[in-house]
Amino acid sequence: MAAFVSFVRDDNSHESYRFLLACDAVWCHEYEKHAWYANDPWLAYALNHSEPALASEIPLGNKSQRAVADLARRFGFASAVIVPAPSSGGLSRVGVLCLGSATPDYFESEGFVAVKIASRSLAMELHEWWIGQIKRELIANAGITEEDLILLRHERLGHTTKAIAMELHSSLYAIDSRFKRVNQKLGVPNRKAAAQLAAEYGLI
Repeated sequence: MAAFVSFVRDDNSHESYRFLLACDAVWCHEYEKHAWYANDPWLAYALNHSEPALASEIPLGNKSQRAVADLARRFGFASAVIVPAPSSGGLSRVGVLCLGSATPDYFESEGFVAVKIASRSLAMELHEWWIGQIKRELIANAGITEEDLILLRHERLGHTTKAIAMELHSSLYAIDSRFKRVNQKLGVPNRKAAAQLAAEYGLI
């Protein structure tokens, strides 16, 4: 059994969780019903580590984390390997591949090394593919244009309105107006947040 979770957080107002499941979908439904994202020990591990680990070696710090692990066990993850797929460049987006077996201690054997090597590559491929899907959705749903992306790239590089206006042969007022429209499209309060969100979702 397997599950892949892709997580992106721009700020507290923009979080995205996406699931690819090769297991009982009721597990995901129960997980979402209880909103266990913030208490998921496997996701917490992936947010802070890059090395694959046995789920049995990841500490369960509180009752909520134990409940999340118990739910996974009920749906076939009696033994599991947790494989982070981090992003570089100071981005929050992360993926985590969970490979599971209903057989207790299935992965707690010498075969873990081989699984670890193969699963890392698979986790990164899934993460990049999923971010590509999210990117295409965001561009289509928000109506982001290539001109918008040019603006956002300039902002991500820390360019001032004056520098952007000179580069694009435009006025300061026009650049500010364009940024306001982009902010509205992306549902963010300012251009810095817009550029950060665009980077998190792979637009720039």
